[in-house]
Amino acid sequence: MASFRALRNYAGPQVPLPIIAASTAAWNDEEHVVHNRALYRERFEIAKAKLGNRPSFRLPKGGFFLWLDVDDGVRAARDLWRDAGVRVLPGAYMGRETEPGKTQSNPGFPYIRIALVNDSSTIMTALQRVQGFLEQGGQ
Repeated sequence: MASFRALRNYAGPQVPLPIIAASTAAWNDEEHVVHNRALYRERFEIAKAKLGNRPSFRLPKGGFFLWLDVDDGVRAARDLWRDAGVRVLPGAYMGRETEPGKTQSNPGFPYIRIALVNDSSTIMTALQRVQGFLEQGGQ
């Protein structure tokens, strides 16, 4: 019985009625979905304008992340933070090595992941900095 109770605490938590009501209202409202999609279209258009000339640039079919090939994502993420004040996530942090001990065997190794989650003005500024960094040889 103790094992079942522990499982239920993780797999079947009790949700307070006000939260269920708020969730129901959110699931029934498509207006915010349409609005959010428009915001992300705008953000990806900014990304395309700033970085779309890179040979490896491509827009994702979904989500709010831009994956950019920079040859060494860990190095680029570190240097972007230090030199341009822009925080991105090394793609390698989202994967693992397929050959233990060989960092470049990680499928995410050459990438940085840029989250387009801020307002458009902040994204424009950040991507201008990324663009400048890359043009100065930051890969």
